[in-house]
Order: sequence, then structure tokens, then C-alpha cells
Amino acid sequence: MKSKMFKIEELSINAWPALSTLIYDGWIIRMANGYSKRANSINPLYKFYHNFNEKLVFCETLFLKHSLPIIFKITSNQEHDEIDIELEKQLYEKIDLTSVQINNNIIHSENKFDNIIIESYFTNEWINNFIILSKIENKLTNTITRMLNLIQSEVIVVSKIINNKFIGCAFGVMEDGYVGIFDLVIDEKNRNNGFATEIINVISEKALDKGIKKSYLQVVTTNTPAMNLYKKLGFKEEYKYWYRIKSP
Repeated sequence: MKSKMFKIEELSINAWPALSTLIYDGWIIRMANGYSKRANSINPLYKFYHNFNEKLVFCETLFLKHSLPIIFKITSNQEHDEIDIELEKQLYEKIDLTSVQINNNIIHSENKFDNIIIESYFTNEWINNFIILSKIENKLTNTITRMLNLIQSEVIVVSKIINNKFIGCAFGVMEDGYVGIFDLVIDEKNRNNGFATEIINVISEKALDKGIKKSYLQVVTTNTPAMNLYKKLGFKEEYKYWYRIKSP
């Protein structure tokens, strides 16, 4: 029986599709013009250590061909211990320790949601505002749009708008009893006002209305405010992951 780690990793890969995905003897190789490490990394999810050197050369050659940094995504599951050790020997630096958290019991809150827009698809307006809030380069707009439109599962796209100003956003992806919460971002001048909590609750409750009772999200462990918020909202860590990036 697979661990919950495999389940969530598979769901999150589906929820955040790369533009190009190659399965190479149990390794999932994802590329998306360099936008996000999640979508531009090698995920040795299965067959962790089999033919390691051969696979490593293949992946390094492929990423260099596409002018991408060579990045591996590694989980804290013990199955990945060997490959993590080997990558360290190969001078791959460990970065961006991330906590994968699950709420196993979504419940309805009694709060009223104001100035919230909920959509079942990604509009150009939402994408453009997300890019502005996230301070992403405009040249990646087409890549991000293509990636979001590749999501095959049902989505919940949420915007917080006050006085015609786009304050914050996030989206949820529903699959197999879970809703994954992604790209939560709040305007810097409007943080610490409860808007992040509101957006998470909106996504969770809309998923609950469709019979989904569990949610998951990913947070970099150095983001203390977010870690504290998710704890208050009932999320608990299931496992961690990090990236190994080839040192120059």
C-alpha cells in the first residue's frame, strides 16, 4: 500500500502541470520554461535508486539542453534517503525546505465572506493580477496561462476585491477526495487582515459542498506567519520536501 506521501505528490503534480512531462524509469521529469521549481524539476518518485548514475546523466543533459538549472525534488520519506545522500555527494545543494500539510476534516465556518469572487476557471484578469501581486516577470505570463489551462480537474478560483482593487487570490484543485490549495497571495499593504484565512475557508467550503472533506497545501518552513496560520486552520504536517540544485 502506498504511503500518503505518494498520494499527495501525485495529486500535486496533476494540480500543477508542467508544459512538458517525461517519465523515465520511474522518475518524473517536468519542464515549464523555468517557471517554478515544482514544474521544472526531476521527481524521482519511484524506482528511487535503480540505475542512478545513468539516469542522472540523462537528466543533466536534458536540462542543460533546455537551458534550465538542474533541480531534483526530494521528499522526507525514507525511500528517498539514498538518492538524497547521493545527490549531496554530487554537490547538489539543499534548498527551500517545504512542509506539506493536510487538513483531514474540512468544516463549514460561520463567517460571512465579503468582497469575494469565486469562479470555476482562470480568467485573464485573475492571471494578470496574480502575476502583479506575486511580482512575477511579465514574460512568463504565457507560460503561466498555459500551465493553468492544462489543469484537468475541477478548480475553484478565488479573488478578494475591495473597492475595485485586487487584494488577494488563490485557487483550489479538486481530485480524489482532496482539494489542493495553491498560489495564495495577498497584497503587501493588506496583510494581517484575515484575508488569507478568508480565501482558504472559501476554497475549503466550496470543496466541502462538492463532498470533499480533505485539503492540502505546501508552505516553505521559513515562512513563519503562514506556518502559524495553517496550524490555526487545522492543518498538520504530513511530510516535507526540498530541492537539490546543482552547484555551479
